[in-house]
Amino acid sequence: MKQNRESKLDGKVVPISTRFIAFFRNIMKFLDWYLKIAAVSALIGASMELFMIKTGFYDKVTVLESEKLAWEGSTEAQAVKEALNPWRHQDAIERKDS
Repeated sequence: MKQNRESKLDGKVVPISTRFIAFFRNIMKFLDWYLKIAAVSALIGASMELFMIKTGFYDKVTVLESEKLAWEGSTEAQAVKEALNPWRHQDAIERKDS
């Protein structure tokens, strides 16, 4: 049996290889667009990281995070947290009911 290597496209007989090439060109057109977007995005991200490293951003954030953790672990911070909780009385009531 002979394989059908032709296809009908708009009433015309077109070889399958021609349709494949047209399909591949359409895919490459979109793939090219996505690759350009990915390259530009990577370039922008790398420049932002370089800026943060050069300005000492990470050093400042490390210091702030360590100060925050030290503050949250203190008894003074726990007292402030409990005092500012607007539901502290309701939580106590619900615990008594259950």
